[in-house]
Amino acid sequence: MTKNNKNILSLFLAIAVTLLTNSAFAECDGFYIAGRAGFAKYEIEDNRSGVTQNISDYVVDKQRFLASGALGYRYEHFRAEIEYVWRDRNSGSLSDFADAKFKSRSYMFVVYYDFFPYSWFTPFVNAGIGWSDHSLSIDNRLAPKYEKIDETNFTWSLGAGISAKITNRWNLDVGYRYYDMGSLDAYNGDTTVTDQEVYVGLRYVL
Repeated sequence: MTKNNKNILSLFLAIAVTLLTNSAFAECDGFYIAGRAGFAKYEIEDNRSGVTQNISDYVVDKQRFLASGALGYRYEHFRAEIEYVWRDRNSGSLSDFADAKFKSRSYMFVVYYDFFPYSWFTPFVNAGIGWSDHSLSIDNRLAPKYEKIDETNFTWSLGAGISAKITNRWNLDVGYRYYDMGSLDAYNGDTTVTDQEVYVGLRYVL
């Protein structure tokens, strides 16, 4: 092999290594899709006076399943995404003759900060804003009387977690989030809804 051929081969190898290296890092950034699943725990703070049994007594007694889907973009330490969160409804008995059901859905814009974005493990924090659709129904079989309240409220969230890199494109997330979902105006704004969630999720860089 001549000296010129060796130089050309060395140049091609250097270009190939550079492209492969850049491609490996590029795969960590860009658009991604995410899916998450976990459990939600509502708290409804009822500040109305003269109420012997508040809403939280019969609609937030259990953890409920949640699932969400998101489309986002990642660049180095930062991620931004739009997310839809579905939560299973809570239900309970007011009495032997009356039942209540409560559910909510959230539509969020969330920003994340990854502390060590290209490492195998990185802690992260997030903050989000958006809105939640609430639905509260009360069925009194004795009256009979049926009451249904549908409201849409401004919502904000804060959270933290840890992410594990499975490959350059796949990431596994475990996290916690707190939601403030505003007040139920049907009760003169004296009833506020919050939610605490834990979840596991997968992200894939497109």
